[in-house]
Amino acid sequence: MAKFFEEYDLKIGEATESPFLNKVEVYQDGTTPMYRDTDGTLWAMSGHSHKGHIAMFAGTCLDDMEKKYQIQLNFCVGHAEHAFSGVRYPEGVLPRGSIWPFGLYICPNTHRFFCWFHNESGWNGKGTAYDAYGPCDTPKWDSDFRHIGLMHSDDEGKNWTFDRWVLTGEEVCFTSRYNPGAGNALGQQGDIIRFGSGDFCMFIEPEGDYIYLLYDMLEMDISKEGHENIWKRCDAYIARCRKRCDGTMGDFVKYYDGAFCEAGNLGKETRILEDCWHPRVVYSEPLKKYIMTSKPILSTMQKKIPGLDEKAKVMQISTSEDLIHWTKPELVYKDGKLWGNHYNAIVPDDTVFQPNILTENKFSILNCHNGTDVMRYPVEIIKK
Repeated sequence: MAKFFEEYDLKIGEATESPFLNKVEVYQDGTTPMYRDTDGTLWAMSGHSHKGHIAMFAGTCLDDMEKKYQIQLNFCVGHAEHAFSGVRYPEGVLPRGSIWPFGLYICPNTHRFFCWFHNESGWNGKGTAYDAYGPCDTPKWDSDFRHIGLMHSDDEGKNWTFDRWVLTGEEVCFTSRYNPGAGNALGQQGDIIRFGSGDFCMFIEPEGDYIYLLYDMLEMDISKEGHENIWKRCDAYIARCRKRCDGTMGDFVKYYDGAFCEAGNLGKETRILEDCWHPRVVYSEPLKKYIMTSKPILSTMQKKIPGLDEKAKVMQISTSEDLIHWTKPELVYKDGKLWGNHYNAIVPDDTVFQPNILTENKFSILNCHNGTDVMRYPVEIIKK
């Protein structure tokens, strides 16, 4: 496949405010999940559960989208003795910590809302948080363990009920240095540790049978010190589940060794793209390709890219014809300088189609850092 910037340029305009701002008490930390219901309303969720609050937004598009209300959870987050209705992680450990919503789907027949969220063992544990080294207040070098959970709402996102954990790494969520209550289960051995499934996006086929989940997995050498030394890998993977039409949700199957064949929880996985932080995917009808925005995380941690600012804010683009085989990501520049942020997402500007489908080469890019305002940029793909 040809390199993107051999065929196209990106014309990036100036920033304006999106609806997802700190002044409305949301502190987005990741890309914002969106979905359009059968009545044509575009819904979005923004925020996370331990700073400000999580809110539902609605409109016809980004131009008129407004905050509707703060969501309520019919379950606790935080302390392991109370969180997530006591539904243990698949490894047998009591769950703990916060939720970061990154995926949204609305059943067309029942109008039930489904949200998939990111969870980490080292944040907001209220005395029960832990990372690869043991108990912590906040994780050392980001070395805590990720899971992806599912919740649903029957009142357009006002109240949410926790369902289950849907995606887990092959390796268990603790190490031989510390057992967080898993009984006789064995933790990961040695210094090279993998940290589970998270930092993800959803790609929902508008006319197809599947909901795809593209996620990250971190690998670290915890014998070392400093982000530039400890991080070994951060790559993208993919899983999928079949759509249903009865208001229930099936299980995910991971892509492994050329097929979707491994269990979403504790199954094996094959990487689809290297050095990729928090992928976000749309399908471009004009280009007949999938486009992924992300951040090159390992190379920025190790300061291998000249011209980065101190927060290493930059976007990269990769394309695919099948969601599995991706071109090598290419860095994005604006006016000769590296451009982007920690989290980057393409969002259409139209008022009809699903938010992961581009019907034209003009659209918006939303980006933010950890808990900052989400800014909106007008963008156009121009054929060379």
